[in-house]
This record gives sequence, structure tokens and C-alpha cells, in this order.
Amino acid sequence: MQDGCMRTFKNHVSTFKSHVEKKHEMYGANEVPLLDDADELNASDHNSSDDNEPLRGDHDEQPIPNVQNWDDFDKAEIEQRIAIFLAKLLASSSVVQSTIDGVVGHTSDLLDDVVGYLKHKTSQFAQQNMIQPNDLSFCSLMEDFEKCENTFDRFIGVYMRKKYFTQSGVFLAPKEIPIAVAFYQRRNRMTGNVSQVLKNVSFQYVPIKPLMKLILESKGFLENIEMHEPSLDGLMRDFHDGEYSQQNIFCRHKRNIQLLFYIDDFEVANPLSPKAGTHKLGAVYCTITNIHPKFRSSLNNCHLVMLFNAGDAKLYGYEPIFDPLVEDLNSLIHDGIQIEAPTFQGTVRVGLAQVTGDNLGLHSLFGFAQGFTANYPCRFCKMHRAEAQLSTSENVGLLRTKDNYQMDVNAQDLPNTGVRSDSPLNKIHHYHVTQNFAPDIMHDLLEGVCPLELKLVVKALIDKRLFNINLLNSRLVSFNYGSDNRTTCIFSASSMTNPDGAPGQNAAQMWCLIRHFPLMMGDLVPEDDEHWELLILLLKCMDIIFSPVISRGDTVYLKHLIQDHHQHFLELFGNARQLKPKHHHMIHYPMAIQKLGPLTRFWAMRFEAKHNFSRRLSHIVCNFQNIAKTLAYRNQMLLCYNLLSQLSLVGDEVEIGPGSSVLVASITDSDVVHIRLRLGLYDEVFLANWCKVFGHTYKKHQMVVVGKNVELDPVFGKLVNIIAVESGVRLIYEEWLTTGFSRHLHAYKVEAQEPRKTEICRIDDLLDYHPLQMIQSGPPNDPAFCVVTRYKF
Repeated sequence: MQDGCMRTFKNHVSTFKSHVEKKHEMYGANEVPLLDDADELNASDHNSSDDNEPLRGDHDEQPIPNVQNWDDFDKAEIEQRIAIFLAKLLASSSVVQSTIDGVVGHTSDLLDDVVGYLKHKTSQFAQQNMIQPNDLSFCSLMEDFEKCENTFDRFIGVYMRKKYFTQSGVFLAPKEIPIAVAFYQRRNRMTGNVSQVLKNVSFQYVPIKPLMKLILESKGFLENIEMHEPSLDGLMRDFHDGEYSQQNIFCRHKRNIQLLFYIDDFEVANPLSPKAGTHKLGAVYCTITNIHPKFRSSLNNCHLVMLFNAGDAKLYGYEPIFDPLVEDLNSLIHDGIQIEAPTFQGTVRVGLAQVTGDNLGLHSLFGFAQGFTANYPCRFCKMHRAEAQLSTSENVGLLRTKDNYQMDVNAQDLPNTGVRSDSPLNKIHHYHVTQNFAPDIMHDLLEGVCPLELKLVVKALIDKRLFNINLLNSRLVSFNYGSDNRTTCIFSASSMTNPDGAPGQNAAQMWCLIRHFPLMMGDLVPEDDEHWELLILLLKCMDIIFSPVISRGDTVYLKHLIQDHHQHFLELFGNARQLKPKHHHMIHYPMAIQKLGPLTRFWAMRFEAKHNFSRRLSHIVCNFQNIAKTLAYRNQMLLCYNLLSQLSLVGDEVEIGPGSSVLVASITDSDVVHIRLRLGLYDEVFLANWCKVFGHTYKKHQMVVVGKNVELDPVFGKLVNIIAVESGVRLIYEEWLTTGFSRHLHAYKVEAQEPRKTEICRIDDLLDYHPLQMIQSGPPNDPAFCVVTRYKF
């Protein structure tokens, strides 16, 4: 903090210097103050690009390390600063190796020239002022110059850089493991002839043992695990609140580390080019379920484990690819790894909790039928497709178990069992694919059921002449979704005639659209409309499915909601269509929540965002000779940068935007600040225009959920001011009155209180972290205000 200013910065030191020159005039252009460890220079550019997921985290938004004093700044320290600088470049998805080589060469030459010039001018000064060459101060100064000479020698070339990072102990190089030998085409550059050559078919594997050791020994990681306790009030908030964690012999031990794996294929080439599919990669990521969910949602805690060619997995199977990982996991389960951390020294065991991914990827890995038109297309139960198309509830007697799975594997009868082969993951101790209860709610709902039913409902309402597609699109593009939501795409006439086609929206856009659609178009639809009722039933299901806090009673209620929704769908469209496999997956959600806790802890949304780094980098590199090796190396450089610069993987992520320091007495709600924060009226506080905490941006006039009233409806507060003090960020809000919930609009109706009631709170005290938007509805002469929530509180 400088002169009461709480502004933080990311990435651009020049922006920080400019701020100091303009706002803190006591410092000149060349007198930017050095900060000690207590005053962190957090780095930031607020206008950073977003990915597809509305939470947070991007590889290209890493804070720079703390600026330290220059005392005892030896050559090793200089080399470490250079290593951090180069690691940051290598952790970026927009820089290629040739660019880094050029940066290293030119920077090295520039630094050597500057140091040589300064040495020369210093020697001239010494001669002019009769300073002897053996003068101790002069010799010390010249030695300091020599420290800065040839500082890039250990970083010239890719080999030297890899060697330095490996020796630093924080870079874990991926291993290239061969699985087969195959013929590949090779073109002779001189003659143009093509010949067949034998090459190893390989994949990239980041060894899980040293990876876990690096992560667990990182700053503050084990301390965060110790603080993350199961819920004591009977509500389910995370994986360890579910029945599976409490009953599994490995997961129920608190000190054991439980991993969540994600598997998915993604395209690195242009999907419309002739090379589409040729370079398609399969990726396996992992995250540690023992840490708080707010840290798991950061891409810094989503770690690459494997990269392989998707075609190789189809040709040779998953077993040779997953065998090294399975072997290492079994060793970690039985023998563990030795951890040497400040707060703990001892052995920690690591095992597999769950595997998540899209439905096709999981079915392929688990050995189930890959086509969803198969006779038995479900990985959770053995219900026949004809029955599943009409079933509205779960049949417990048909659930898959270890025993009937093994019988189906031995039978080798895919049409009559839905099981193609055994899964290599079944070799992992304390794990079996029939106990993998994690569904894929992003693909099931946001890219499956939601777009299908929304288009069916819209078409039905248009056929009833309640509105036309032009009116719909005009409202859609002009609707106030709020700053934390995604702008949606318009509907086309062709999408109405083919509701099973492409959704036209990505998952984040669909979630935003379907939540706001009732408020957007509800004034044109009668309250007793049967098609509108289908949409409302779906939203009521989603309110529980997407909730981060769920009671066991909610799962029973959800079971009946899903049953009512499916039955209503069949009543409306049963003559023309039946339930999709993704509809069928929904009937297993209540059971999955009871086993695992909230399903958003396992969805694919954040893991999908991890692909963006590799996609961007592959489009810039444009060299696909061994693209998996390039991407694996660069992914590991992100972890290397975080550890090398001693950044915590579980540290608080707080950015404070521009603002001004003012006296408490000058604030409109000075009495609240004076009493609640125990500040004097003539003390200074920093009023920020915005702040960003764990990826959520808070601004004035937004609505936040501050509690519940006696009817158990959420209580909303309208942000009036954002105050940054040394103890953290405080929100000043004006409490609004919740007058009720409109089922037809699927929104809460709110109004300002008279007299005005103002309160102050910490962000941690909010009932929900997501800032919301107050939306005006009704005619202009009689406006009403509504708030659309993301889920049930």
C-alpha cells in the first residue's frame, strides 16, 4: 500500500509506474518505490480476455513476483530473475520458441552493451577523479558490473534453458513413452519423393509421482488441505460430504490425497481444414479434490498428466497409454510419497477419486458402448434403450455393479450388455468404473437438453403466434444480461426446423440465455401455457443441479422434479420424439449428488477452458511434427513459472481497480463505515471503482446475495461503494426487499426499502459469490425490478 492507495496491478509494470507518477507526486519518474514482502506488487490488466467459462483463470494472467531490495544482488539472483522472465514467456500461449531465442539473443547483447558502456564511463570517472584502481569501493563497484556480464549464457538455446529449469527443481519435463511402431510418410526435400519410414508411436506423460510432490510441497498447499473440512451441518458442499468419500476406504482418510481426472479430445488444427482429425489430441488433466473449490476452479490447479493422439488411442486402445499412470497410482496408494513441507514432514498417499469428461470420452475409456444408439447406452445402469426413451425415474435394480460389469466383460456381447471391454482404470486399487458416479452436466444439459427443449418451446410459442422470431431476436440482443454474463447468439429460422442440430450457443451462453429467457419473453406468454411449463420445470431442476450447496432433502425433491419434467416432455412431444440419452442421464443425478455432493464440482466447464492454451499455442506454432511434445512442454512451463516465482497455488486472488483515497466523513454512508470498521471520520479509505476476487468482478449497482429472510427467500443488496482497507475488501450495500418469487418469470421480485437501510460486509460473508444484475421488467409507467439467480440457495 502506498499513501493509502490500495490499487493493485497485473502484468504491466509500466502501468504501475505511470500510476505512481500521476497519483503519488512525491515520487518522480525514476523513483518508483521498492516494495518489501509485506507490500505485494500484484500484477494486472483488468481488460484481459475471457475464456468460455464464467468463473476465472487464464494462463496469460499470472501475477509478477514481488519486487525485493537490491542488497546482496548476486549473479545467481540475476539468473533466477532471468529464468522467471523466460519462464513467463514460455508459459504464454502467444510466444513461439524462435521469438524467445530472439528475445534472449537481443536482450543479452543489449545488457552486455549497457554494462560495458557503464564500466567504461565508470573507469573514466575514476581516472578523472584520481581514484586508484585498487580502491576497495571502486573494485566492489566493478565486481558488481562483472556480475551483470554474460548473465544470459545459461539460457542460450532450448537445450540450455531446459537444463537450467530442470536443475532448478521446479520443472518437471514430460516423458515421451512409445507404445508401438508404425510407418509414416517422409518427403525428401531435395527430390520431392515420398518414402515410408518406421517411427515410434508415442505419447507424452507427466510422471504423477514427482508432479504430486512438487504441488504438495508448494507454498501453503498442505495448510489449505488441513483447513478444508467436511460440512458439519448436514449440507453437501464438496466431494468429501458425499457418501462415496465417507464410505470409500481410501477417500475417507483425510490425509490421503484424492485426485479428480478429466479426459477429453480436442482439435488443435483448423476444424474446417483437410487436416481436421489428423492432429486431434486426447488430454488427461488432474486436480486435487482436497483443496477448497474456489482454488480448484483456477486453471493453475488444473495440471496436465497426459497428451496423446486421439487416433492412436482408437487404434491401439487405452491400455498401453494408461498403464504407466495406473502403475504409478498404485505405487502412490500403497507406498505414498515423502513430503518435506514447513508444516508437515512424512508420507502422503495419493489415489484416484473420480474421472470426469464428456460422455463419449468416458464410455471409450470405461469400456462401454460408444454409440448412444446402442441397445444399452448408459454407463450408470443396464436399462435398454427402448425403455430408457420412456423412463422418467431411476430403476435401482438395473444399476451397474462390479459383479455384473465383470460378467458383461466376460460375456463379450456388446449388443446385449453395453460393455465392449474391461477398462485399464479398474487396475487402480480402491477404484472401479461402476463406482464412478460423476455425470457430465455441462454436455448433458447446457449442450444437450437445454438447447433442444428451448428450441422446441420457442417453435411452439411462435406457432401459437405469441411472438415471432424477429421480436425474439430483438429482445435477445438488447436484453440486460449484466456484466458477469455472456452475450447470446440470435435464433435462425433453420434452427427452429431442426431442433436436434447444433445449439448455436456455447455452454456459458446457453446457461445465461435459458436462465433469463422467462424474464425476457414471459410477458408475452400466458401463465398456463403448457410448453412454457416445460421450460419452468427444466429451470427448477437446474436450480438444484447447479447449486453449490445441497441438502439430502433437495435430492429427493429433484428426483420428483425430473420425473415431472420428463413426463411433461413425453406428453407434449411423445408422438414425434422420445427422451434422449442425455434426458436419461438426468434421472441418475439425485443418486450422483448423494454419492459425490454438488455436481458442479465435477463438471467439464473449467477443464474445457484448459484446452484454450493448447489450441492457441498450436495455431501460433504451426508445426505439427510432434505437437503433443511441444504442448506438454509448454504446459509444464506454467507450473514451473508459478513455483519458480514462489507464487501460491492456493493464494487469495484479489485485484482492486482504480479509485481514490477519501476521508470517511466524505462518504455518503460514513456512519456505517465509522461504526462497523471502527475508523475515525477523518481517516482515509480507498474507494475502488471495482474489485475482482477469485474471478468475480464487483461493481457499483450490482446485486449481491447477503442472506435469507424468514420465508427463506434470498435477501439482496445493491452495491453502493467498494472500500479497500488493509484488512481486505469491504462492500457497502443498500438492502432491498424481496417481495416474492415469480414462478412464471423464474425470478425474484425486489424493491427498494423505505427508509433506506445500508450495511457493510466482507465478500466472504456473502451467501453467494456471484454478483447479479437487477433487471427492470413491466411497462415503463409501472416498472418492477427482478433478479435472476444462477441456482437455488
